[in-house]
Amino acid sequence: MNSTNPSSSPKNETTSFGELLEKWESQSQAQEQENSAGKGLLIEGTVVDVIGDTVFLDIGEKLEARVPREDFSETPKRGERVSAIVKKRVDGYCVLSKKEADQRVGWETIKDASVNGYPLSGKIVSEVKNKGYLVESEGIQLFLPASHVGVRFKEATEGGKEFQVKIIELNEKTKTGVVSRKTLLDEINGEKWEELLGKVKVGDKVQGKVVKIANFGVFLSVHEVVGLLRQNDISYKKFAPFKQYFQIGADVDVIVLEVDKENNKLSLGIKQLYEDPWIWAKKELEKGMVVRGIVTSMTNFGAFVELKEGLEGLIHTTELSWAKKPPHPKDVLKKGQEVDSEILDIDFEARRLSLGLKQLLPNPWEALSSNVRAGNVLEGKVTGITKYGAFVEVENGIEGLIHISDITWDEKEKNPLSLLKKGSSIQYKILDVNLDAQRISCGLKQLSEHPYEALRKKYPPGTLVEGRVKSIVSFGVFVEVEPGFEGLVHISEIPDGRNIKLEDLYKVGEQVRTVVVKIEPNNKKISLSIKDFDKAVEREEMAKYMKEDNTPSRESIGSFMNLNNNR
Repeated sequence: MNSTNPSSSPKNETTSFGELLEKWESQSQAQEQENSAGKGLLIEGTVVDVIGDTVFLDIGEKLEARVPREDFSETPKRGERVSAIVKKRVDGYCVLSKKEADQRVGWETIKDASVNGYPLSGKIVSEVKNKGYLVESEGIQLFLPASHVGVRFKEATEGGKEFQVKIIELNEKTKTGVVSRKTLLDEINGEKWEELLGKVKVGDKVQGKVVKIANFGVFLSVHEVVGLLRQNDISYKKFAPFKQYFQIGADVDVIVLEVDKENNKLSLGIKQLYEDPWIWAKKELEKGMVVRGIVTSMTNFGAFVELKEGLEGLIHTTELSWAKKPPHPKDVLKKGQEVDSEILDIDFEARRLSLGLKQLLPNPWEALSSNVRAGNVLEGKVTGITKYGAFVEVENGIEGLIHISDITWDEKEKNPLSLLKKGSSIQYKILDVNLDAQRISCGLKQLSEHPYEALRKKYPPGTLVEGRVKSIVSFGVFVEVEPGFEGLVHISEIPDGRNIKLEDLYKVGEQVRTVVVKIEPNNKKISLSIKDFDKAVEREEMAKYMKEDNTPSRESIGSFMNLNNNR
């Protein structure tokens, strides 16, 4: 048949491919739109982790957000709020840029300063030879022409000091601008500064009007001269939040800290209106006092307690409890909790205050029962296991340490700690109680007699022992007295031992008769003799032959050995 199936015609094949291509392009465009969705948007997130070169943020969406670590001047902490710009969304995560966000916010601040005529603070980044300087302000680099630097410029900027400038030109497209220090000095060094100098001096309490709130402080107008109230001069408390306490246009009482007409610098302060808390501490606090404060923060090494605004003390983890193993602060205290503590140490020069919580609690070490004495056998639970031993409960709040070397007499046990389990109840022996060091040493193996001590009692000097040769060395023969216990027959204790080849006379595995010379438990050493065995047997036989009646012989092997040991 010559009929053709329409569905298999070349025309339809082409159409089908075209549809597939169009569908693929449509999907690609949709994916590209999704990836670029929100691109350039300024968002805020919370730091959840810092891994390697990446900071991870929670931005309120299911996908994770990543910011390069290099965008931060210092590593951010978990919970810190961060503003960033959306760069792209790929493979289930979002790439952000904090650097661009800082620059965007900085540019808006610069524009605002340009519109309202506010001065800007900046630092020299680099010098443009014979032309001027690049000045960084609010994260943006601006150009300061050489003709606009003003007087005493080098002195004012040496050592990376900040100085103020005024914007004279901005380029929105390139995000650059030109600034002048001379113009600002000329403006302010006129009537405004003359008026200010006639009314205020350093140390005066004045009223200023809030004109701008920045990340580093607050700008206030004092007699029409704008001064800076830095964050460090707002409160004695380090890094205290301040933005929520100020409003544009509000009047604020401040103290004048510095007036520098030539460099257009008016520095203001609030905390200086009040007594330095450390001056108060020097008058009111002393070592041993019990004080009350509020828990402000907790770390792995302790809890910080604020006694007065700007005056914090640290309760180190070791001062939280009498327990040998310090607890984590969060297991004992809560942030915002009011707590009493004892002053352990005050360093007024370093402004450091050490506090203690356990000192207000009964010291269990001072109330140990009569049962906790060296030599007593007690029972308690294993509270923890470390690489060097196990802790066992002695009394409430008191733990003892069973060192790994005091767990078993068996030297073949490769991992003695495996014999113990946390939470299990065991019997142990108190080895030592050191009240000064607050340390109790315990032992398990001491519940049974030292194996070598038991062996010494079983085999006193002169005892006949028949054992199996375990090994032959240049200085003698090792003989197994009992399974796991070997004694040495030194060549001096072998007849003519120094003049014969021991391997010719003795074979590994064969039985040999010896006499015990001595057993030293502390050194785990067993000394044997073959030579004395032969002599002892010979004397015993002679004694039996020489005696005239049935009375016991005085020339026993034991008596011979005693005589022999006294040689």
